[in-house]
Amino acid sequence: MKRHYFYKYLFFFIVAFYSLILSQFGMENYDTGYIPSFSWRIINGEDAYQDFIYKGPPVTLYLNALLMKLLPISGQFFLFRIITYVIFSIQVYLCVSAFDNLYDFKAIRINKWAVMCICFMVSLLNFSPYPWPTLDGLFFVSIAFWLMSEQKQFQFFKSFTIAFLCLLCAFTKQSFYLVPFLFILWFLIEYGLKKAIIFSILTLFLLSIFLLVISSITSLSNYANLTTGETTLQQLYNTGFSNYVFMPWHLSLPIFILIGLSIFFYLKKTKQEFTVLAKPFKVVFLILFAISIFLSFFKIELASRVGFNTGCIGILYLFFFKKKNFKYIFPLIVSLGISWSVSISLGYPYPILFATGIILTLIIVLYNMEIFYFKVYILSTLSILLTSIALVAFSYNLYPYREKNIFNLTYSLGTISPKLKYIKTNKENFEKHLDLKELIKKYGNSIIVAPNFCMTNYIFDKQSQLPADWIINTEVNREFDRFIKLAAKKENYVFLEKSFVKEKSFLVDEDADSSYIGRYIYFNFKKVDETEHFLIYNSLKKK
Repeated sequence: MKRHYFYKYLFFFIVAFYSLILSQFGMENYDTGYIPSFSWRIINGEDAYQDFIYKGPPVTLYLNALLMKLLPISGQFFLFRIITYVIFSIQVYLCVSAFDNLYDFKAIRINKWAVMCICFMVSLLNFSPYPWPTLDGLFFVSIAFWLMSEQKQFQFFKSFTIAFLCLLCAFTKQSFYLVPFLFILWFLIEYGLKKAIIFSILTLFLLSIFLLVISSITSLSNYANLTTGETTLQQLYNTGFSNYVFMPWHLSLPIFILIGLSIFFYLKKTKQEFTVLAKPFKVVFLILFAISIFLSFFKIELASRVGFNTGCIGILYLFFFKKKNFKYIFPLIVSLGISWSVSISLGYPYPILFATGIILTLIIVLYNMEIFYFKVYILSTLSILLTSIALVAFSYNLYPYREKNIFNLTYSLGTISPKLKYIKTNKENFEKHLDLKELIKKYGNSIIVAPNFCMTNYIFDKQSQLPADWIINTEVNREFDRFIKLAAKKENYVFLEKSFVKEKSFLVDEDADSSYIGRYIYFNFKKVDETEHFLIYNSLKKK
């Protein structure tokens, strides 16, 4: 009982430490301002897709616009960061609690609060606490997952709520379109065909309402065009399949050799036929599990992919050799399905943000392999290893996302904008923000910062002059001419970041941060001024 309370208090302490202490450190100028830049537009009367270009579903934008409207100005972004950590902790709590409802952790002799501590730190690593679609999607689906675990028999209101949450999740990010289908299958397995049809009808009814809301903002054809134009089938294959099957050769080759030799020698020693697969499956699972633990100390993001593969092998083992029915294993399939959806990302193609689902799946599989009860010291060793991995994950926070060491982040951005009060950054980044502030004072309201710094208008209470604030190739819907014509208007002053000109993305279009528009401005616009961090341009040199 005392241990139970210790881990419970530890979990709340960890969340409080991340929220109140770590939230203060770091301010990069790329992803951090992505969602706030759009939500700020909505606050100023613009509509998604119609007035600006956004390539994802809209829920996150409007949710954060609402928060932006409600939260006080002073320290607003710090409050955003606290909220981000809190909703992530709620997501972890709900998912672990759901597994406890479904599989009874007391019977497994697992402390659910200890698992929460590990899941929270491992899933986050040093992911910067800013508004992000994946985090919102995980929050909504975790509530649905928990409600499903609480629903012992079909209940209409709960089922309606689950359908609504699944669609909220799906409309945060395209890769979460899978979620409603997973829950329809779960209803089919849990309650039968009739109840699954009712749930499907509820989902379709709510979907029609979602689409009506979107059609009140823009045409459905325009919505479809903007939200399906950037990610190719090749990229889906790479992030969703190739990354899991074909890991770097220097890692995958030894793994496959080790697995093959282990199976061969095991069967040879026990004089069994190769058709006997139950024990080899167990051996494969344990080897992959050991590899994922080992990799966690060196490349924890890659370890999450190996852990995902291990969970898939484990589910096959439970179904084919432990004869577990679909009711038992389908929550595991759902949790891995969510993890897979998280990894469908060009910027962060790992399932690590929902490591919670992977860790919980591995726990259930290991329990069913019945190794803990034969070797008590294995459980103790595993606890030590997982605690060590959690500490490794925590250590990532010494270097916030795209920032310097946390002990070098001593410059307060509160002097730049009241919205950034309590946020600290490094000297160079602070001076860059200060430089930008002075330029805005000098050149007025019609300013454009290219290609990054997409949070400029939100920070300084300005209106955007372009239909997107992150002026890189993947964010402008290939409308290069439109952006250049708007930027070239005589009243507009363009602040081009010098740091961009020095990066390889300045010349290489294939780079993820490449900006054709930024390069065009550099070579074709008239330079009228220059500071330490920016080149200032006004209109084209010639027609």
